Amino acid sequence: MDDGKTTSDRWVPLKCLANVALLFAPIAIGLGILAMVSADHDREVDAVVTGTIQQH
Repeated sequence: MDDGKTTSDRWVPLKCLANVALLFAPIAIGLGILAMVSADHDREVDAVVTGTIQQH
């Protein structure tokens, strides 16, 4: 039997997940930084938009 082949096949899914993680990690980090930067600024309240909301 070819024991080297079976041990090699065992790591294929893990290697695939590692490659996917390396691909999407910079995207996730960049979106996280963008969300933190955009949430850091003070937002001004728009009187026109908030004036259309009626309080009950």
